[in-house]
Amino acid sequence: MNPLLSIIVPTLNQSRFIGQTLASIVGQCWPRTEIIVIDGGSTDGTREVVQRFGNAVTHFVSEHDRGQADAINKGFRLAKGDLLAWLNSDDYYLPAVIEKVAPLLGDGREPRLAYGGTVALNEAKGETKLWQASPFSREALKTRALIYQPSAFWTRALWEKTGELNIEQHFTLDWDWFLRASEHCEFQQVNEPLSVYRFHEGHKTGSGNPKRAAEICAFVEKHAGAEWGAAFRDVAAELPTFGPGLARLKKLGLFRWRTLFYRRLYKQHGAKVKVALSQLSV
Repeated sequence: MNPLLSIIVPTLNQSRFIGQTLASIVGQCWPRTEIIVIDGGSTDGTREVVQRFGNAVTHFVSEHDRGQADAINKGFRLAKGDLLAWLNSDDYYLPAVIEKVAPLLGDGREPRLAYGGTVALNEAKGETKLWQASPFSREALKTRALIYQPSAFWTRALWEKTGELNIEQHFTLDWDWFLRASEHCEFQQVNEPLSVYRFHEGHKTGSGNPKRAAEICAFVEKHAGAEWGAAFRDVAAELPTFGPGLARLKKLGLFRWRTLFYRRLYKQHGAKVKVALSQLSV
């Protein structure tokens, strides 16, 4: 018998996206799937969109919560699956990805995680870019968010060993969980994209929120040490000044010249600046 797959879909006022998200799960045609939608109390018609999927959605909970991590934890407490994942309601799966990852995860009784690349969709620009999955390295995971969250799947055994998401984290909740999970197994890389990761006007990761930068800097310092933390904080402090210039370089295909903006920091922190820029300037 195929293992039961549980997908948690956290959402809040994303009625224009969630239909595509749910359709991408149903469209996997995996024989045993439960979809658990945890809604933070949407007022935009999300409930009506979810109801169109009928019995394909196993649980729909709509109530105020303490943030995304809290919503996802609620979902996993309801989940009965052998294989687990969460998919934010503005992202969606590419076709037939469960067939690719399920053989790598087995029956769910051993700690395992499989991950692939993603297609980054910039809605405002109408552009897509393929982000390939990087080879797994627990050491690199301390300073780089190597795992694209919508392209990651794992076993119940790994979830139980790792524990729930930290509800105090709002921007690094997935990165933190993956780092903790990496203590229990080697992650298995899939050399193709598994999802579409959407950037849009209300997208949390791409918002440029200074709270996001502060949380990332604190996370890196905690896990990689004071020198890494200092490099990240110095880069974060300069981003408001040089961010527009970096964006122009990217657009012109000249991003390799970013060192001109950060000469002082490169002299002080070396290659750590490149890593910090890649994590802070999404």
